[in-house]
Amino acid sequence: MEEQKPRKKADEPLTGWVTGLILPPLTFFLIWYIWASHRTFGEFITTAIKANVLTKFLSLAVLPNLLLFFIFIWSKRDFAAKGVLYATFVTALVIVALKFIL
Repeated sequence: MEEQKPRKKADEPLTGWVTGLILPPLTFFLIWYIWASHRTFGEFITTAIKANVLTKFLSLAVLPNLLLFFIFIWSKRDFAAKGVLYATFVTALVIVALKFIL
């Protein structure tokens, strides 16, 4: 019988889940700050909806999860990487739903 290796620090699905859900909104805020900080955040959202680009911006905001996923994989934190993957799928489903609603 193989002996299980102890998990590394922060190698929990919840760690990946939480960071995977927090990173996209922070990135979306950064997108607003870089491209449209001369407008209020509400004006930015309204303009993005009218221009039919809100879901595109939201999709861009999820890309840093890819880097986070690979950082967890490279550092042998597979359970945390799994959490990031779950969070990314949930975020993608929300974006697809918004695409059909807006």
